Amino acid sequence: MEGQKVDNVNHPAHYEQSTSIERIEAMMVTFGERSVCHFCVCNAFKYIWRHKNKGGLEDLEKAQWYIDKAFEINEMYDTLSCGEQEALLRLAELKKQKEQSWQESH
Repeated sequence: MEGQKVDNVNHPAHYEQSTSIERIEAMMVTFGERSVCHFCVCNAFKYIWRHKNKGGLEDLEKAQWYIDKAFEINEMYDTLSCGEQEALLRLAELKKQKEQSWQESH
């Protein structure tokens, strides 16, 4: 990958192989939109939870990627209940708070 910047948030090298389909797309075909939307919410939570002890700002960026993907899937397929949508909004707000706190302390 000479001359190319590594992007561990949007296109991690360990997910790029000789296939034309993104992993998240394959998951949607295999498990369905609702399951993948829930997966995205849970992954966002995981990255927010661990950011102080593992990946720092990069983990918060990964959390944002999964939050955005969950919103995108929900908008396209109306997969989340009202309560789940509210939980996703709270998670997005929590991520913003953690990112602001991280930036203030570093």
